[in-house]
Amino acid sequence: MEPTGHSTDFVVDASFPEAMARFVRRAERRWPGLYLNGEPLAPSASASWRLPPSDDDAPGIVTFSAGRHMEDFWEEHGYATDATGQGPFSVFHRLHPHALRAETVSGVRSDSPDAEAAAEGTRLLLTWFHAVSLVTPGDPDVDPFSAEVLDDFLASYAAPDRPRV
Repeated sequence: MEPTGHSTDFVVDASFPEAMARFVRRAERRWPGLYLNGEPLAPSASASWRLPPSDDDAPGIVTFSAGRHMEDFWEEHGYATDATGQGPFSVFHRLHPHALRAETVSGVRSDSPDAEAAAEGTRLLLTWFHAVSLVTPGDPDVDPFSAEVLDDFLASYAAPDRPRV
């Protein structure tokens, strides 16, 4: 089978596991019969879902589908949208316990103009990070379903309960 899907890649900080838990809850609201990693998620189990530990040498993956019918569709068609305009998606992730530096941060977007101004043009230094790829059926710039999934992923980082420092 030809590789399918569209990858949107991120460098993510230590908030990744909690953001993923929020992303799973959002996916369950989208699909009440949500399947994670090929298995049905028990009703309301997303409330206590936690990112499974992963081997430092191998990437982790969390797959999402609407149910057995989409799992079967995925097996035959890969990352594609079905007749309803929806399709399976995944999050690949890997912890990198190494420092990451960038000389200049650019293209900053935030809910806060102050945060944008504070970060644009600065240097970046993280002591460790997660490399994350959200794989959707299509390019979120042209596929409405993939855009919704990306929006949900990004919204998972805007937790209202995040403490102020």
